[in-house]
Amino acid sequence: MIGRSAEEVDHAPPRGRYAPVPAPQTVTPTAPLRWAAPAAALAVASAIVAVRALRRRR
Repeated sequence: MIGRSAEEVDHAPPRGRYAPVPAPQTVTPTAPLRWAAPAAALAVASAIVAVRALRRRR
């Protein structure tokens, strides 16, 4: 017999039309955190700067 044995064929990954379709990419819930953390840090920093500026005026 020429080619792969029956055992090799059984264990080979499917190809072509029988290959599994990859799962669609889903949006992770951490996506909003990518901009929320820097925005929060900027808000805290600007609040600190504003408080220091108001204290200097007094």
